[in-house]
Amino acid sequence: MDYLVIQVEAQRVLAARFGVAGTSLSFSGAAEFALNEEQPLSAVAGRIAAGNGGSPRIVLCLSAALFAQRTVELPLDNLRKVREVLPGQLQGEIALPVEEAVFDVLPVGGKRYLALWARKADLRQAIDTFREAGCEPQVVTAAPFAWSFLPECPGDAVVSDGTALVVIGGDRVTFARALNTDEPQEQLATTLAALELSGVKLPPRLILFGGQSARFAEGIGFSLPTEGLKMPDALAPLFKTDEAFQQLAGLLAVARACQAGALPDFRRSDLAWKAGDAGLLRKMTMTAALATVAVILLFVAKGLQYRAVKTDLVSLDKSISSLYREVFPGRTKAVDEVAEVKGEIRKLAGATESGSFLDVLKKLAEAKGNTINGLYEAELEGGNLRVKGDARSAQAVNEFKSALAPLMATVELGEVKSRPDGSVTFTLAGTFREVKK
Repeated sequence: MDYLVIQVEAQRVLAARFGVAGTSLSFSGAAEFALNEEQPLSAVAGRIAAGNGGSPRIVLCLSAALFAQRTVELPLDNLRKVREVLPGQLQGEIALPVEEAVFDVLPVGGKRYLALWARKADLRQAIDTFREAGCEPQVVTAAPFAWSFLPECPGDAVVSDGTALVVIGGDRVTFARALNTDEPQEQLATTLAALELSGVKLPPRLILFGGQSARFAEGIGFSLPTEGLKMPDALAPLFKTDEAFQQLAGLLAVARACQAGALPDFRRSDLAWKAGDAGLLRKMTMTAALATVAVILLFVAKGLQYRAVKTDLVSLDKSISSLYREVFPGRTKAVDEVAEVKGEIRKLAGATESGSFLDVLKKLAEAKGNTINGLYEAELEGGNLRVKGDARSAQAVNEFKSALAPLMATVELGEVKSRPDGSVTFTLAGTFREVKK
């Protein structure tokens, strides 16, 4: 993920572009712009937008002086829920009405959180300036809130660059304060003394970084051992010089914190970033339009199919009417010509079956000879024959069965009953090999 980090200070604007993905890091370049009457912030924003290529995530870092803080304790573990209850928790405890403020939090440890807030009007003005220039920020924050992500920064230390002071404990920012840039040394020393007097247990060291870190430490005796932030060997190929590293270390920390999801973001509530939602809305609108076109095309295709089927049916009705007039030229036009034609076909089929049945009876008469007294019942269904009759003897029945064998595919003799005079009644069933019509 590429991040364009823009830090607005009193007299200058720093912009740097980083690529952060897991443990990999890339650095695309940086620029410094002076702020003065000839070149106000709007002009600087325009120059940054003109040089911005691709689609990096733009993070705008404003002065820490715009943000206030307070440590709160809440019986919650979910940061989203903490953000939801925070305005009600601070209602009446801060000078600014909660309706005019935007809030975020940093976890300190346990159930304790560092509540942060700023005036909406101040942030909106900066957002509008960069939006009108063409590089609207997705994230608005202050760089000191990300200093726990400084390269090789100790997990417990007081960190300062001359513009702000941050207390880091357990790799988390637990206190942050903007410093007066006219007298940063004196204010830093005063802040450390005030924290000690309030009972805060300070970390064991003071880390200084930034372009003026060396001069910043001169002539002042701080209550903590002081050391400078050193450039790690792994970052030397990226920043080339220690001076560049000192200038851009804070911006690198912001990119790392943003990648980790640990950077406070004040584009919430009325200031929420809508460009992503607008892009999603455009995609959804396009999808809906394409779906509508697909449905219309489907209905058109079905309509054409219906029209073709209807045309075929009309043509078929005309053909049936023409056929009906040819078959029955002397009849008047029937109400249902198709049904009448079907009825005539069934009659013809019945007549054919009757002719076939007569042929079967003729064959049975020829096969029974003189030994079969008579056949009093015969039933033919398809090629299946079932007859009942009486004969002079059981031997005569067997001879009748044998006589039918050449005509039948199967022949079975059913029940044979004897009579007092020696004659018998019998049933016989079988299947013809072929029924000639």
